[in-house]
Amino acid sequence: MTYNVRYGTPLPVVVRHGDGAGREGHSVLGTLCRVPDGHPGAAHPSARTFDIVGEGNTAIARVSTQETGSRVSGRPAVYRVDDPYGAPLGRITYRHGRALRGARARWTVESATGHRVRGFRGRLVWWALWWPVGLPVSLLWLLMSLLGEGDDAFGKPRRVIWRDSARRAHLVFRGVADEYRVLDASWDPRLVAALLALHQSYDPSEGGGEKGWYARP
Repeated sequence: MTYNVRYGTPLPVVVRHGDGAGREGHSVLGTLCRVPDGHPGAAHPSARTFDIVGEGNTAIARVSTQETGSRVSGRPAVYRVDDPYGAPLGRITYRHGRALRGARARWTVESATGHRVRGFRGRLVWWALWWPVGLPVSLLWLLMSLLGEGDDAFGKPRRVIWRDSARRAHLVFRGVADEYRVLDASWDPRLVAALLALHQSYDPSEGGGEKGWYARP
């Protein structure tokens, strides 16, 4: 089963594809709708509150910020995922990468049923190549873009593989294709959609454009 986030609509939508189905054989799991939050920390860069709205304009899950994160101190951001009645579906934790320490951005997902997986942005081998080669190329492309001579910059490694404690892969994000493949069907699709939505709010696909973080107000 594969998922992706599409931005060709007024609000981004999470789309699910069955095994072996092409782009035409898909179903819309939910629309990502940002929710105004009156919480004191709502203006923090890591704060997120949004609904995943299914058929009939009815929310199937809500994601809210439990703890805001800090890139400076390394404190992770923690997000709670609840069903429409307030019952917990799981928790998602995001920790920024810290370049000076060689640390990669990290995502941890814990479901209410006991699943726990963790994924790091990019493979170590690609990061090892990106710092001496990719970074200079990226800066050169950025300069050319500013001068109107180039296209988008050369990006950092984006692939994420979420694994459990036994190193079994449960979910894979392929940065080039901007798609998420779920390898374990026991995961709640609502929690998967919440993870995709959060991940895209930090690392949107190229098609996101101005709709990054769900069309900021």
